[in-house]
This record gives sequence, structure tokens and C-alpha cells, in this order.
Amino acid sequence: DISTTIAGAVEEQTATTNEISRNVSDAARGTQEINENISGVTTAAESTSQGATEIQQASADLAKLATALLDLVKKD
Repeated sequence: DISTTIAGAVEEQTATTNEISRNVSDAARGTQEINENISGVTTAAESTSQGATEIQQASADLAKLATALLDLVKKD
């Protein structure tokens, strides 16, 4: 009968809607995890950049000390 057919169709539509809702929720969680990972990579990159800058400065300081030491050795 028609009411049974309609009830079955409504059940199927409800199940499909629930599945879509679960998929959207999963996608939202996945997007959030990706955003968190990108944030972590950004932080790591900034830290690496800062470390490289510090190493560059330390190398420049060491070069100045080496030059000064060489000048002292040449004077003697």
C-alpha cells in the first residue's frame, strides 16, 4: 500500500540524511586536524628560522674573533 511505500522512502531518506551528517562531521574534524598540523608546521618553521638566524650571527661573531686572533698572532 502507498503509506507503507512512503514510510519506507522516509526511512531511507532519514538514513541517508544521517549518513550525510556523519560524513560532514568527519570532514569537519579532519579539517580541524589539518589546521592544527599546519599550525604546528608553521611554529616549527619559525623556530628553525630563528635558530638559523642565531647560528648565522654566531658564525659572524666567530669570524670576527678569528680575524682578531689572527691580527694578534701577526703582531708577535
